[in-house]
Amino acid sequence: MRNPAVFSDFDGTITEKDVIVSIMEEFAPEEWKRIHSELMTGIIDVDIGIKKMFNLIPSEKKDEIVQWCRKNVKVREGFRDFLIFLKEKNIPFIILSGGLDFYIYPIMEPYMNLIGKIYSNKGVFSKDYIDVDFIYKCDSLCKRHCGICKPYVLRNYRNKSELIYIGDGITDLDGALYSDIIFATGYLVSYLDRLHIKYNEYYNFYDIKIKLQELL
Repeated sequence: MRNPAVFSDFDGTITEKDVIVSIMEEFAPEEWKRIHSELMTGIIDVDIGIKKMFNLIPSEKKDEIVQWCRKNVKVREGFRDFLIFLKEKNIPFIILSGGLDFYIYPIMEPYMNLIGKIYSNKGVFSKDYIDVDFIYKCDSLCKRHCGICKPYVLRNYRNKSELIYIGDGITDLDGALYSDIIFATGYLVSYLDRLHIKYNEYYNFYDIKIKLQELL
């Protein structure tokens, strides 16, 4: 492979469960379920859905949410071992997430020396309720409203690296289709099957490591 680089979604990919959903279940009023349903069915765009859900939670809950995430969020089995494997091979690991920085960084704190970069949306706490700043918005080539445009970020690496993408859901589809090798789990599997796109299914990071050892 030519200068491989690994890109991974965060919620439901690195973590066992979707962290945004877990935060909503713990801290948001019931209205979040309707918004989430509209997001998942395409009635509203992803960025609007994420913003509306976090707008339900008071900003003063930030520290409580962070502590809750540190205690309760679990990463998929084999994650650290996988990162060490990539480090030994001098392969960068980059997180490409539509989630928010304020919970991603605390969860990833034990692994930061093994992570090349994190792309995510930014939590804003200057108002009464949590808001979201979408830094990497979809451009004219994408024309979607994902919150974070994964193809936009991947294009910056495309000319110099072979792209390996790891994901689990509909928000990973565009990023996966832009990559050379795809590792999929969860809903992403059914989306790729429907499009007859080749992928490698995984359940934990040991699965991905074994397959990459064959390919490298």
